[in-house]
Amino acid sequence: MASGGAVPSHGARTPSMATSVQWTDLPNDLLHVLFVRVGGLLHRVRFAAVCRPWRAAARHAGLPTLPWLIFNYGLDDKYCNMRRVYCPEDDGFLHFPLPKALIGKTFAGAHDGGWVAALGDDTHLAIVNLFSGAEVPLHAKDMTTFYAYKKVIFSESPTSSGCILATITTRASVALCRIGCPAKRWTAKIFDGPRLVDIVFYNGKLYALTNLEDMIKFKIGVNKDGRPVVTVELHMQIGSQPLRRAINIVELHGKLAMVVKHCFCDNTYRKRFFFKIYVLVEKPTKENTLTLESEEVTTLGDCALFFGRMWTKALCVPAAGCGGVQRGAIYADDVTYLTSFDGHGDCVFPMGNERSEHAIKFVGPYSCCHIPCGMWVLPPDF
Repeated sequence: MASGGAVPSHGARTPSMATSVQWTDLPNDLLHVLFVRVGGLLHRVRFAAVCRPWRAAARHAGLPTLPWLIFNYGLDDKYCNMRRVYCPEDDGFLHFPLPKALIGKTFAGAHDGGWVAALGDDTHLAIVNLFSGAEVPLHAKDMTTFYAYKKVIFSESPTSSGCILATITTRASVALCRIGCPAKRWTAKIFDGPRLVDIVFYNGKLYALTNLEDMIKFKIGVNKDGRPVVTVELHMQIGSQPLRRAINIVELHGKLAMVVKHCFCDNTYRKRFFFKIYVLVEKPTKENTLTLESEEVTTLGDCALFFGRMWTKALCVPAAGCGGVQRGAIYADDVTYLTSFDGHGDCVFPMGNERSEHAIKFVGPYSCCHIPCGMWVLPPDF
């Protein structure tokens, strides 16, 4: 070794080694960009679990919570505590553990925040949060005499004692109960008119769509026992063009709208479907009554529509989408026509300028009316 030469010390620390950047040190604006690019609710929950700064970035990102499609039990796993769930944001499946109160029950309705209505073999109703396991006390559990395999809808969050539940009965009329009411029976309103096919709460009133594509507005009151009762406030005919097979009513951009499903056969005689949506506008007539005019919607704007037999809702979606979910599309659980168990997605019907052309990816087992099927559920904000 040459004398006088400086020999570097192997133990010396270079400036680049003296300091190290921690994951917690990433700037907030960069964390926000990363979080927005994370696809799917499950991945965002994992993101928020890393550390406090990441959790704060997730909390302030303002991304929407979007529904999951949860399936009822199959023929051989009725009392299994796991359910198959499809997440459209991730375009994938997971197995979800059920709260004990939901095991063996069939889903019959849902409300924002993960709340579901479910019935057992005894046709007794339970209101349970799918994620927390919390169950809401309900005196009027027994639905045996009138339940018609129709959805149960909520006027507001079931955590409120003023929440009213409603369903269409075996007589195609309507029945109601209030969660905070001590009465053990539902109140049925026998409607002497066209058959009811769908109901929705809108601006504090109960609306029903009939098989003749008329609209009934019900006024909700309370009897001497504190039970909710309804009276017909308006029976409105829907003007303009005939709609044909209107099957759902939903709130869209603050207005009532009807979803109409059309069916046709292609060259291979396979059934194909597309949807049309009509916004309903009340207009006075010369006889000092009200009629409803239907105006076709050619775009959903900043919304996507999650369409189902037990739960339907339009939700805002960012311009860049949210994972696999895009604006201006209808995501349908259409249980009558699903034919595959391959688990590759859901039915997506993009809204076109003239009509809704569709590109279908199947999800879930074949099911038909009265057979266990899937239901959209909107999780809580994590």
